[in-house]
Amino acid sequence: MTTVTEREVRFGDVRYGFSVGHGPESLGALTRKLEGLDADRFVIVADTGLTQDQIDGIARCAGEVAPTTVLTAVADEKAKSLDVVTALAERLIPTGITRRSVVIALGGGLVGNMAGLLSALVFRGIRLVHVPTTLLAMSDSVLSLKQAVNTSVGKNHLGTFYAPVFVWNHLDFLRTLPADEIRSALCEMIKNVLGIVPDRYDEVAARLRSDAQYTPEDFAWFIDLCVEAKCAVMRDDKTERGDALILEYGHTIGHAAELLTGGELRHGYAIGLGMLAVARIARELGLLTAEDEAAHRTLLALNGAPTVLPAGVSVEAVMRTIALDNKRGYVKATAGTRDLILLEGLGKPHRPGGAQITQVPEAIVRLGVQSIAGEVA
Repeated sequence: MTTVTEREVRFGDVRYGFSVGHGPESLGALTRKLEGLDADRFVIVADTGLTQDQIDGIARCAGEVAPTTVLTAVADEKAKSLDVVTALAERLIPTGITRRSVVIALGGGLVGNMAGLLSALVFRGIRLVHVPTTLLAMSDSVLSLKQAVNTSVGKNHLGTFYAPVFVWNHLDFLRTLPADEIRSALCEMIKNVLGIVPDRYDEVAARLRSDAQYTPEDFAWFIDLCVEAKCAVMRDDKTERGDALILEYGHTIGHAAELLTGGELRHGYAIGLGMLAVARIARELGLLTAEDEAAHRTLLALNGAPTVLPAGVSVEAVMRTIALDNKRGYVKATAGTRDLILLEGLGKPHRPGGAQITQVPEAIVRLGVQSIAGEVA
């Protein structure tokens, strides 16, 4: 059975199509969607981790509509840089693209971010289509306008906001996705449950499998939950600076751990660890109950996600790295504290002074990080 479902994602005044499908009909429908763009050329920026057959399948869809060129990019945190985006631009522009051309981002979130930033910068903006190939990209990164790359001292320091004209989620890509990639992606869904839609907690708990064996219908259900959650907080906050800041829950500490491992710790796993740390911090501050903190660990355990930092990632290294987090400046800095996003109950962001940023004493932040390093009970 082949199915394609289509909906519109709305973030403020930005709207774009969001399709989910699987089977041969999904690719045929993608070709028809591309025809509607009236593009003079397509340039596919493809993840080198994809098979040639996977790349060729999308290239055929585009090639039936207009001349198509394929460029490749390495999906690696170390390669997610402005230098690589510049190199892609220098390969892109000689292909003959114009302002009527379209970049197709074919890959996971890393390649999607690089292709997205590339689209925003070339000729001050050409059209972008996302064809995500990982569950994390389908359920998280393409549900955002953020396009960013890293610097040597932190994640996502350089970027902008740029919308695709549409997103096409072809679930067949997930057939060969490693179990760790699936579990990692579902950590971001768990974040949405804990921070935005706790009423879905029991449903999610019942669906999660530590072996990551899911059907296309399961994947579509997970993606739909993430769409609903992200639209709920981004409907009037397209740049994710107000209500949608909750989407960064667990990310300050998680990003630090991810960066310190050079990306070897998968993004979703890092965010899961970050959520455990901030849940402990919130409990220390009297914001969360022991039951609320345990609810974090329960969903992550059902998902088969790690609950301890990788060997070699020290508490002090994490503390140094979060000092350079990209969320600094939402509120005026206070010496001896770190800015974190906390909950005061499941689905209830803590808002001291109205903002979703809590300035936490460094000693308590350290306790939270120690709780995922196994240094305290």
